[in-house]
Amino acid sequence: MNKGHLYRLQQIHEIEKQIHFEKIKQESVIKKHHRVINFFHVCFILVQFCTFLLNVGFLANCQEIIGNISGKILQGLNLIFGSVTIFLKVTEKRLFKKIQKHEMQKTLIESQINSIRNMVSKALSNNEISEGEFEKILYETEKYRKKVEAYRSFDEVNLDFDKMLPRLENKSESFVWNK
Repeated sequence: MNKGHLYRLQQIHEIEKQIHFEKIKQESVIKKHHRVINFFHVCFILVQFCTFLLNVGFLANCQEIIGNISGKILQGLNLIFGSVTIFLKVTEKRLFKKIQKHEMQKTLIESQINSIRNMVSKALSNNEISEGEFEKILYETEKYRKKVEAYRSFDEVNLDFDKMLPRLENKSESFVWNK
């Protein structure tokens, strides 16, 4: 085997290792977001339960003496808990959108790993990776990097993946590979 072949194999191995590391990173981020969402969901249930108890206490208090100071305090606490509930729900929706985005990135990474592995196995069918085959693998890697950048640069607040997909396809076509 010549040195060029060994160099190309080493570079392909490095590319696969980097992409695999990115996949592990995406899985870790998705797990963290799920944990935070579960925590927010528990907090939401607790806040709703406290709001229910405050409403019951307020109604019982209003029957005794209308305009009592403790009733006003209960109303204020109820307002605070209501605001916390709104905050938790809005944040939970944002995290769900982030999870969607990271799951799409993870899918992209997995498809890229499979694509590169297929190209490598085809290239190794004759026990050598030619320069042209190596360039195709590098092209696929560059196309993958551009797609990942497009995902990362997309507005995280207003994630609309249907609008993003045509934008991704246009970006990947703008990279022209010359034979």
